[in-house]
Amino acid sequence: MGNDGDISVLHVDDDPEFAAVAAMHLQRVADDIEVVTASSASEGLDVLGSEPVDCVVSDHDMPGMDGLDFLKAVRSAYPDLPFVLFTGKGNEEIASDAISAGVTEYLQKDVGTEQYAVLANRIDRAVSENRAKSALEESERQLATLISNLPGLVYRCRNEPEWPMEFVSEGAEALVGYDSEALESGEVTWSSLIVPGDRDDLWERVQTCLSAGEPFEVTYAVETRDGERRWMWERGRAVESGEDGVELIEGFITDITARRERERELEREREFTENLVDAIDDVFYLVGLDGGLLRWNDTATEVTGYSDEELSSMTALELFPASVRDRVVEATGRTIETGYATFEAPLLTSGGDEIRHEFRGTLIEDAEGNDLGIAGIARDVTERKARERELERYQTIVEAVGDPVYTLDDDGVFTYVNEAFEPMTGYASTELVGEHIGTIMTDEDLDRGDELVRLLVTDPDVETTTLEMDVVTRDGEHVPTENNMAILPSPDGEFTGTAGVVRDITDRKEREHRLSEFASVVSHDLRNPLNVVQGRLSLAEETGDVSHLGDAAAAAERMERLIEDLLTLARQGESVGETVEVALSDTAERAWAGVDTGEAALSLGSDGAVEADPARLRELFENLFRNSVEHGSTSDRNSPRSDDSVEHGPSDGDRATPLTVTVGVIDGDDLDGANGFYVEDDGVGIPPGERSSVFERGYTTSNGGTGFGLAIVEDIADAHGWSVSAAESDAGGARFEFTRSRDGR
Repeated sequence: MGNDGDISVLHVDDDPEFAAVAAMHLQRVADDIEVVTASSASEGLDVLGSEPVDCVVSDHDMPGMDGLDFLKAVRSAYPDLPFVLFTGKGNEEIASDAISAGVTEYLQKDVGTEQYAVLANRIDRAVSENRAKSALEESERQLATLISNLPGLVYRCRNEPEWPMEFVSEGAEALVGYDSEALESGEVTWSSLIVPGDRDDLWERVQTCLSAGEPFEVTYAVETRDGERRWMWERGRAVESGEDGVELIEGFITDITARRERERELEREREFTENLVDAIDDVFYLVGLDGGLLRWNDTATEVTGYSDEELSSMTALELFPASVRDRVVEATGRTIETGYATFEAPLLTSGGDEIRHEFRGTLIEDAEGNDLGIAGIARDVTERKARERELERYQTIVEAVGDPVYTLDDDGVFTYVNEAFEPMTGYASTELVGEHIGTIMTDEDLDRGDELVRLLVTDPDVETTTLEMDVVTRDGEHVPTENNMAILPSPDGEFTGTAGVVRDITDRKEREHRLSEFASVVSHDLRNPLNVVQGRLSLAEETGDVSHLGDAAAAAERMERLIEDLLTLARQGESVGETVEVALSDTAERAWAGVDTGEAALSLGSDGAVEADPARLRELFENLFRNSVEHGSTSDRNSPRSDDSVEHGPSDGDRATPLTVTVGVIDGDDLDGANGFYVEDDGVGIPPGERSSVFERGYTTSNGGTGFGLAIVEDIADAHGWSVSAAESDAGGARFEFTRSRDGR
């Protein structure tokens, strides 16, 4: 067969001239016919084997192989090829044999050209019918292949409640366990396979669609031959109707059990997700790329005050105050760009309240990577912010306390220290965190501390305790401290560590030491003059000699001076008031005038000024002057005596020499630009072995002295940041030098 519907004809005739004429006439009356000629049957078979032919036209009476034998040979090789027997010597017998052999057309040759038109018509009809048959067979083959490969069955059934099948494809057995024959024969009806609960509903749904002239789609469950329940999806339509309605239905049925299970699993997952999302205490949201709210949980409606219907018509931005919407848009863009973003903003309720929330959004994409929207969680941080502010206040308080504050874990390792630790210990807070507390404690204090911690843990009545301990600094110095400790709270009551406040008690220890000294003096030094008073009064009472009263009065006067000095040390100690620039000479003269100096004289050396508390500097001079007058000898300096003084004069009649006390500056005119100042006398002086002891409280070499004068002097010097030392003057007397302390105060 040629292109575009052309018909290729093989004309076999032993008369070549006739064959040529016939070909010419055929092509003239039918321009779609192309003729190839052969002069014998054998030659014709060769042509059939070498090129496509749509129809064979053959003479009957030919040498070698006649037309009938040729027909049989063609039918053997080409069963469906149209074959026209075109003979001039035909008869009924030949025609009958030809028909029996499968001839397509039988036509006798005639005189004239009209026969070729008839022949062309017979050829065209034969080829058309053959082509139609071939097309139908191919279509049926393809349909059969399609049906056999469908994941289900194709059917035709009568529209009756039992659904009797007239045709069922081979997929039936794989679908329900029954083969096509069982269903087509009525051995098994399709209705009997449908689970009872679905039969009536299925019939009603199908009839509704058929009555409306529409195809139907239904889903229902069947029970297979093995007793297994499977889900079917069916689509069908009416193919034949009669007076009583639809009579025949054709359709397709397939097993959707797996899909149904997936759908049910997806539904369960959806329900689980819905329940999970609604169970979240935080606000859950899903926002589309257009800003619309796609999904939210119950918490969202509770927090915002909006109903589900109201939220469905709102954009996400409407849930924020206008003042922060630009920031929300920026965070949204960051989420789309990076896939994740966190920000804090107030959530605006339907009542106009603003509730601070922390938003954590994640970009959602489909399987192809296309952006779908943003899903996220919004958490109310109102309480957290309040806790943070409270924590900041506590932190501020801890830092403002001024004392070192710490926390330890259950192994005694620092987990927190405030900045006050550094001035006390020399260690920065970052150095101590992670270190054991033994870094700043002695082993003895650690053992005592462990005992106190055990007490806190085991005794519920003891909530806090105090440990006096030495803090060991970076330089190895020991600082006396008081450590107020408590157990860290924990939800389960387990021991997690301790917290404490460490206070420097150096000053308190010094005060306690001073009080101890006071107690010693009171118990010893006051007892002696008190005994004198009691003894002299007793003698005066017994003997009537009033001279004893003078000695008693002198002892009482010594007790008064002793008490005054004790009060001075106790009340003022190493403290000074406001300091100003004070002239040494003026202050010395006022102090000299306030002391009973007898015949002693004040000499002013080089004058200068110091930065000092005027009252306490005067007190310093008064005590030094009183010390010189009380202890400085008035005897000839070549033969001093220990029991004479300026107030009393010599006891042995020796010539008295007036005492001179000198005040001056050491190499300068003030302490800021000089080495210091001095106070000296020309008395008997202080033996070298006693110079380091004269500043001790209660130390005196005079029966009438209190032993506190020089101790007061040292306290006043320390309070001003000066150092004081005892030496020998050029005249051999006592000399006291005041210079700036080494620490530069």
